[in-house]
Amino acid sequence: MVLRNHATHEETAFMPHGEIRQVRETNLRLGAAIAEIEGLYSALLRTASAERQRQLRADLARAAHRLAAVAVLPPGRRAPEPVVRNSRWQRRRRLAARGAAWIAGRYGRSQD
Repeated sequence: MVLRNHATHEETAFMPHGEIRQVRETNLRLGAAIAEIEGLYSALLRTASAERQRQLRADLARAAHRLAAVAVLPPGRRAPEPVVRNSRWQRRRRLAARGAAWIAGRYGRSQD
């Protein structure tokens, strides 16, 4: 099955400007969804922590659902439900917790 949600140069030569913009926006959304999946998968391959792997698999499943939702829409249409993303502060908190867990695991708390 070939998924084709973009227009070729020849097809865009006769499209109204608004339609070209919609196709480009759709392509951008598809590219962003694919890049997110590639990043999560790459992180999953490189992590050794079982808990981190579980979190990455859950994030990967959500990203795959978002990609599927974007891929089935006609060009120019947005997904019906808003995508709930982690805010910058939530990501920072999660990263800080990971770092603290790594430090505690690495150096331990056995300074009796």
